[in-house]
Amino acid sequence: MPTHPVILRPIEPRDGEPLRAIYNWAVADTTATMATTPRQPEAQLEWMETHNGLPYPALVAEDADGGQIVGYASLSPYIPREGYRFTAEASVYVHCDWHSLGIGSALLSSLLVEADRRGFVSILALITADNEPSLRLHRRYGFVDAGTLHRVGFKFDAWLDVILLERVSEPQP
Repeated sequence: MPTHPVILRPIEPRDGEPLRAIYNWAVADTTATMATTPRQPEAQLEWMETHNGLPYPALVAEDADGGQIVGYASLSPYIPREGYRFTAEASVYVHCDWHSLGIGSALLSSLLVEADRRGFVSILALITADNEPSLRLHRRYGFVDAGTLHRVGFKFDAWLDVILLERVSEPQP
């Protein structure tokens, strides 16, 4: 449970700019994404359209006291080919001022419920080896190491290894 009260809900059109701000901070200041240029408003709208819950959901964590969007989580296609339709990639982003308050945990937990509801069997997370908090978070929710991709990322003038984590559930009839 988060140490600060938040409301978890599906994304809405009004969330575009707060989500873009969270993501663009991660682009500029972290290795949580391999993107190196900020997401533009048009690209944010496109991202939101593909994460409308059919079948790929995105959830936001909204501060229960002030209504500020403090984080979000989403499922995205792993590889957009039919044979991979039961596999998705999980992403979790938390506003830089709200780290270590349980927001990521609340988001990931709810996202995994949504993944199960939608019939996804394998959920993958690709996390840079230097992102220990994210690795711990995903392992806490049943993700296991599936391998290391060596020097596949390059950001901030450094080569980065990416850890591939997976959570596999039993297919539902």
